[in-house]
Amino acid sequence: MYQIVLFENNEKLKVLYTYQRKHDANYRFNVLSEKKAIFKKEIIYKNKVLTDTNYRVFLLKKREESDKSISVRDEYGKILEKLMYDPYWVVLRECSHEIEEQFSVTGANRKLYANEILNNVLLNKLSEENIKQVFILNNKIIVESLVINMVTCKNIKETIRLYNYLRSYCYGKNLKNVLFFGGLDKSDKSLWYKKIHEATGVGYNRLYRKMSR
Repeated sequence: MYQIVLFENNEKLKVLYTYQRKHDANYRFNVLSEKKAIFKKEIIYKNKVLTDTNYRVFLLKKREESDKSISVRDEYGKILEKLMYDPYWVVLRECSHEIEEQFSVTGANRKLYANEILNNVLLNKLSEENIKQVFILNNKIIVESLVINMVTCKNIKETIRLYNYLRSYCYGKNLKNVLFFGGLDKSDKSLWYKKIHEATGVGYNRLYRKMSR
């Protein structure tokens, strides 16, 4: 039996796939090793603290007496003994893995990926009569047009990263009806807190925050 297992920061997160045939397991592992995220997840909440993260995928085989694991180390070169010397599984292959980040967006019934925000929020119904204005408010990206949408990120650094992703796409496509204004001046924030609250119903405490919980 073979398993493909996802690890987060060198800790087992979940079993992605289980196979009986090595050929099938190798094929799926190859697909995962080549997969690239459009906007990859870089930080997570761990014990209520934002933490940098990395993901790896391991191809495991049910251990037999003669099996020997490949050498598996962390980012500092330390051997991951718990994984290498597992009494039940042996590591055949490993690779880094990218996972798409997701964001809370007002008006959406689930979290959205960056490309969904681009296509379904920013570019949706874009026209000269519906020009989109985009700016940063704390750890949020505000998209204002005929309606207001608010995208909440984990912290300000992630907000800037997403903002630059959206801006680079629009500039590359030479889209005239999307305007990017960067961060709001401190003197303008009070007006926008009230405007966003009235348009979306989001509470002021959440609007004031610079980090999501």
